[in-house]
Amino acid sequence: MGRPEKPLDRDGSAVREFAFWLRDLRKRSGLTYDQLGKNAHYATSTVQAATAGNRFPTLRVTMAIVKACGGDTREWRDYWTQIQRALDRGAPDGLERPITPPWASPATTAIPVPVSTPEGSAATSEVKPQRREAGDGWFTESFTALLRLDIEPIEAMERRLIVATTDDLTELATSVSVPRHPDDVSGGHGLDSELLYGGSLELREQPYESYFRNVIVLPRPLRQGERHEYALRLRIPPGQPMAPHYVYVPFHPSDHFDLRIRFPLRDPPRAVWVLRAVPTAVIYEGKPTAETLVPDRFGEVHVSFHDLQLGFGYGLCWTELSD
Repeated sequence: MGRPEKPLDRDGSAVREFAFWLRDLRKRSGLTYDQLGKNAHYATSTVQAATAGNRFPTLRVTMAIVKACGGDTREWRDYWTQIQRALDRGAPDGLERPITPPWASPATTAIPVPVSTPEGSAATSEVKPQRREAGDGWFTESFTALLRLDIEPIEAMERRLIVATTDDLTELATSVSVPRHPDDVSGGHGLDSELLYGGSLELREQPYESYFRNVIVLPRPLRQGERHEYALRLRIPPGQPMAPHYVYVPFHPSDHFDLRIRFPLRDPPRAVWVLRAVPTAVIYEGKPTAETLVPDRFGEVHVSFHDLQLGFGYGLCWTELSD
């Protein structure tokens, strides 16, 4: 059995930052180090060493880890190459510095264009950046979520308005990570998905225990620039506790995210705090930020985010009253 993961001191070096993002990828996949080693066909100690931040891992080991975790191999290969060049003895002085991974680069360029309001009225004086081509042919204009912790089973209603960036867009692939609650020792771990409108849910799969993937087939092919709305209902199976956070990590460009959570009045949270543009590893630390919220008389909290950065987390964490 692999050794427990030691805390990583982010000292600003390229090697430590690379290790940090590898850890982030592993945590999002839901794999333990033992599972990761088995799926990557390496010893557990080898994959743990790759994320320790002491030495820069080889490209072969890195790609095996990325594939096992379901990451983007092209982006990770590019990121590995940038780090390797920075570590080269012949690199110019000062080049050995933190290098931003491709998924954390700015998703937009500052070319203002007029846009219509969400209700479809005439163009206004508002402007927003002109987007670069989004991966998979679409980006998210708005994402609205309502999480009901006050009902059984726990339920999330998610509505997305997406915009096609290419012609003949016929389907969307979405994913959800549902990590185990620290007190959950049951054998099963699930998530029920239902598409309420906006197409047909043609594929539901669970590659790993905490990772769920859906493929939505659209009613008709979209042309570049066309908008499309769909809504999902996600339910935690009855009796399965939910980890104390709801965080959106965009891997397609996203303009707006609106989150509302209703807590049970009989069991309110001890603390609720906001995460804005944080690496996903921060989500699991459980440390409150300076930005906190207090549920209203009905147990609700509400937060909005704009111009989200790819690969970073946005949402809410909370500490249960019983903790």
